[in-house]
Amino acid sequence: MFLGRKRKATDSSEWERDVERDGMFYPLDIDTKMAALKASASVVSITSYLGENELCHSSGIIIECNDNCGIILTSLNLVKCHNIQDFIVDEITVVVHLSEHTSIDAKLIAWDYHYNLAALKILCDTPLEVASLALLDDSLTIDPSCLCTPFQHIESYNLIPGNAVIALARSSAKPFKLMAAPGEFSLNACRYDCKELLRATSKISKCGIGGPVININGDVIGICFYHQLYTPFLPIKIASIWWDHFKKYGEPRRPWLGMGVANLYVADLGFLEKFIKKFPNIFKGVIVEELFESMWSKVGDHVELVVIRAGNDGPLLLKMKVDEVTADRLYSWPLWRDAQ
Repeated sequence: MFLGRKRKATDSSEWERDVERDGMFYPLDIDTKMAALKASASVVSITSYLGENELCHSSGIIIECNDNCGIILTSLNLVKCHNIQDFIVDEITVVVHLSEHTSIDAKLIAWDYHYNLAALKILCDTPLEVASLALLDDSLTIDPSCLCTPFQHIESYNLIPGNAVIALARSSAKPFKLMAAPGEFSLNACRYDCKELLRATSKISKCGIGGPVININGDVIGICFYHQLYTPFLPIKIASIWWDHFKKYGEPRRPWLGMGVANLYVADLGFLEKFIKKFPNIFKGVIVEELFESMWSKVGDHVELVVIRAGNDGPLLLKMKVDEVTADRLYSWPLWRDAQ
């Protein structure tokens, strides 16, 4: 939602669907509308309850449908919004609203405090439309000659700062209208623990938490979280791998190498300039910090690493075992009502 100085959003169902520029409001452009419409059938509204009491409203995306059994990804804030940390799953009920006339009870089948993710299962009489997912590359190319390359619709790609993105949601009240908040991909850091989070200039209301961020082609690139001034989003690639691991192992298996990285999206300009001068032939990679969590498929295995350090011109060859993240290393997230 683009909130303006002359309008006020009093409820999540009144999410503005137009764009503010210089204090004036303009209708969504046709490209934004077409992208939103392509993804619309896979976007749902979600309401959670503890007993008779509503916990919160959010959105989600349908990522699978087999034999009329649908899987929806959303944010774990769906059940955390009232200081419920050690919640009992059986006490929480969830309703998914596919449209004004179709609401279905859902079952919470997987959750993850680390990435603030939840997976819901629903049964439907008819097949559900599944979102088209576009998996972002883990690293950012810093080759200046590549920055003007036109966007290509491929399975893995890099976002370029300034690329158009759109946050989608459904309102929390009938008729559960589709809402679109256009914006741009930004390199500015997010103010949450999770270093994998990216940032869009779109502004959403809290019913948009767990909804998708899409590209201009209508492909889902991330899952929305909430901030008053922008929209943090977790790349859908991470969420997809998380779900695949749950299906394979019955639980998420997050890798740990004993060192950490931040991707080049968050590096400042001065660092990148020095890096290019020091290593003119290396354009992709990650910045090693304290944690490293991009080796999902290698948990329990040994991997070979090639490390290039600023103080050493030669590559350093290492072999390390990928351990699993433990509870003391989980990211912390603001509760739904405390999100800023």
